[in-house]
Amino acid sequence: MIRQLLQLIGVGCLTAGAVLFFTNGDISSEDKEYVNQDKAIAELNRELATVKAALADAQKGTKADKETTVSTQKSDESGNKESGIKMILTLSSGDTSKDASDSLEKSGIIKSASEFEGYLTKNGLSGKMQIGQHEVDSSMDFAELAKELTTVKQ
Repeated sequence: MIRQLLQLIGVGCLTAGAVLFFTNGDISSEDKEYVNQDKAIAELNRELATVKAALADAQKGTKADKETTVSTQKSDESGNKESGIKMILTLSSGDTSKDASDSLEKSGIIKSASEFEGYLTKNGLSGKMQIGQHEVDSSMDFAELAKELTTVKQ
């Protein structure tokens, strides 16, 4: 008797499973919409992660990213034009004289960041960099560069 009851319950479960399988085997259009939305959200999350990574890389980048470099022509005392480099160096809060020296070297304003850093240290100016935009060019010597970078900008 119990055996027949269990067989009957088993057959009923199999029948119910088969009915559910065949009637819900196709995804409804509403379910397809949810699946498509989930895929779109996943794609947007991947794109967001990519953008966040790019932003983090940009923020970690050197201070040179904040500089504007412009090639110019300038005249010397005899009136001859010579090629030079002129740029606006932007110093932000927390920038050090090493950051400024490295940026100047990368942009071609000075030949050696370590020499300029040594000059600043020797003259007690390495901790006196001023926040702001500083206009510098390749014709300036270390003293002129140091004066420009340690002058408070309005």
